[in-house]
Amino acid sequence: MESMVALLIAGGLAVAITVGIAAHGANKRRTEDLQALAAEHGWEWDERQDGLAGRWHGAPFRGHWKRAKARSAISGTHRRRPFVAFEYSYTTTTSTGQTTSTTTHRYGVWVITLPAALPAISLGAEGVLGGRLARTFGFGGVEIGDPEFETRFKVKSDDHDYAFRVLHPDMVRMLMDTGTWAWRIDGDAMISYVKGRLEAEALVPRLELMHHVIDQIPRDVWDVYGRPGPS
Repeated sequence: MESMVALLIAGGLAVAITVGIAAHGANKRRTEDLQALAAEHGWEWDERQDGLAGRWHGAPFRGHWKRAKARSAISGTHRRRPFVAFEYSYTTTTSTGQTTSTTTHRYGVWVITLPAALPAISLGAEGVLGGRLARTFGFGGVEIGDPEFETRFKVKSDDHDYAFRVLHPDMVRMLMDTGTWAWRIDGDAMISYVKGRLEAEALVPRLELMHHVIDQIPRDVWDVYGRPGPS
């Protein structure tokens, strides 16, 4: 019996070690891919910039800044707009009274600096932006009158007229040609994110999607709503 227990323990340890080695290798390759991408485009790569984790509020920045990290930060200019992309993570702790467990939550994050600050607007799946979280940050649901669009994107803004101006018919048609993805405007920043790790192969395609949105924002929106960003 004791030998069987010992074998089970040894087997469990072997599996844990194998999984750990595989995860370490995957993380190493992911980092190397991001470094190579940055070098190819003349961008800067930093192993860690935790100041980014507390710079913005709202989704996906849900963790306390003291328990949040920003890793593999890539910054530079793409299509003449400054940007930064990084892997954001934070931890949460739960307790049953007898045991305590800690969970790490990770997101790939992209931020493009806008030429002016605009009112807040968020788009994404209901699970990303709906309910209590949206209300916490002052967003109300907006229906633009396109049922098909509204089944894919849940729009949140506290200024409906502004939301309608941003989501004009050409913008809606363009977004309908993409999959459902989360993005929002927070002052002079357009922010997009995905749950999980920041992957090199996803970095430029997501930037391109964001640029397409920015390019579609009408001139009159910038004129009416635009304000100088923070210095």
